[in-house]
Amino acid sequence: MVREMLRRVLASLGYENVKQAGNGREALKILDDKANKVELIFLDIVMPVMDGRETLKKIREKDKNVVIVMLTSVADKEVYLECKKEGINDYILKPINAANGADILSKILNKL
Repeated sequence: MVREMLRRVLASLGYENVKQAGNGREALKILDDKANKVELIFLDIVMPVMDGRETLKKIREKDKNVVIVMLTSVADKEVYLECKKEGINDYILKPINAANGADILSKILNKL
């Protein structure tokens, strides 16, 4: 539900080529596909198959420059610090909705 909401908000801001992955492995496949120019990745800490922290580490091995935002309901300072050390650009606590999602995304996109 959150992924679809993010896709719609990004589309309303003019971003049409938005890919979605249901887990970390799928996200890595999208990143590996050279046909995709990945500029921004949203991850959650809790994901099936491969969690967000492991996915973050693998993404950073492949690409040091892509913007990564951890969008999660895990409000744990240690987890935040670990993710920051691994190279996230932002850490946003859920819940988000269409009302605040547009503001959050606009701020992130302005940083790009």
